Amino acid sequence: MVLYLAVLLLLCLCRQGLTDDTGVVAPEDHSCGEQVFRQEAWRSVGGAIEKLGRQLLESLQAGPEQPNVIISPLSVALALAQLSLGAHNETQKLLLSSLHAHTVPCYHHTLGSLLQHLTNTSLQVATRMYLRPEFEVYQSFIAESLRRYRSEPAPLISVEEVNRWVEKATKGHMTNFLPSIPHDMVLMLINAVHFKGEWEARFDPQLTQKGEFYLDNNNFVHVDMMRSAKYPLSLLEDGELGAQVARFPFKGNTSFLVVMPLPGRGNVSSLVAKLNISDLYRRLPQESTMQVQLPKFTLQYRQELQEALSSMGLGSLFSGPDLSGISAVPLQVSSVRHACGVELSEEGADASAATSVTIMRSVPIFFVNSPFLFALVDHTSLAPLFLGTVTNPAPDTSPMHIDSQLGDDPHGNNTQSDSTNSNNVQSDGPHSSNNVL
Repeated sequence: MVLYLAVLLLLCLCRQGLTDDTGVVAPEDHSCGEQVFRQEAWRSVGGAIEKLGRQLLESLQAGPEQPNVIISPLSVALALAQLSLGAHNETQKLLLSSLHAHTVPCYHHTLGSLLQHLTNTSLQVATRMYLRPEFEVYQSFIAESLRRYRSEPAPLISVEEVNRWVEKATKGHMTNFLPSIPHDMVLMLINAVHFKGEWEARFDPQLTQKGEFYLDNNNFVHVDMMRSAKYPLSLLEDGELGAQVARFPFKGNTSFLVVMPLPGRGNVSSLVAKLNISDLYRRLPQESTMQVQLPKFTLQYRQELQEALSSMGLGSLFSGPDLSGISAVPLQVSSVRHACGVELSEEGADASAATSVTIMRSVPIFFVNSPFLFALVDHTSLAPLFLGTVTNPAPDTSPMHIDSQLGDDPHGNNTQSDSTNSNNVQSDGPHSSNNVL
């Protein structure tokens, strides 16, 4: 089973006017180095990335045009962190506060070392700084950006060249990202994050078949459901969170975390503010064999982040920031563009024997058949590399009304089972009884 995620974030900086002021990038504390305990420091920066991701996800509302929200907190953190290298005074304080950098010892050093660690996994990160040929940038900013975040400078020549770089960095999954380049744009800070992983326990594509995904109590869509009768899964029912939490591990050092609201306990949006990945990982039980259904889908999300970032206290970036550590020319951020894609499918490099779909006695079930929150989590830092809410995995499909298709109570157990234990009965209704032993 392969999961593909790609994201790109673009920071565009434009001239305000001329000035004779000079500035330099403030160096980080010289005490930062190998003496920082790596595991502990990475967990700290992972928690900071999670807080940023939660705030962003709360600020980005799903709607009819885009019912699913997908972001990369890691990508946004990298862009804002690089910008903070050239920020001074109140602007620098606001950026570091939004990054929750005060909770992380030697923030830039720690984030940079985590980035290096992640590139040794299935994650690939590409960063670049595009500059107008005639625009002068302080060498200190270029040097720190390259040293900390491997952001290489390149001449900003054409939109076609930028789009080619994006397409290459996302393995061809993201094309024509920029329609044009504003005439007053002088600098772009850009990064692309790509992940392709294979489940430790893969699904058999021969078992995938259509199933119902319930948008709410009244409507559903048909989606391809990947199925397994004997899937090793770590599943937690959290009464305080009001949700079931399942961890699908990948080969390597990452997992796909699914958080699905319990019946009558709120919606996906209500889970975001309460999400605490490190706490959930600590309490997840050992894996046990379960019947599992997981929707197969391909989703895209594109969003300008100016409104969301402004709601987080960063509105001054777009009006009169102090970015005097970048250039003698006053600059302001004109755009923060974010694009993301996720694909869940049964592709996998390893062949495996076909698994018979058999309802087994005393085996709990976990069917992801209603809106859920997901996170792609790095095990070492517990940082959410990607974070999102899926309320409709088939947004191009017209919803169907439950009453027109199902005669049974949509909250009840509608599919017969050979189990006599009511705690292990399959259900085709929304919020089906996913049980934990």
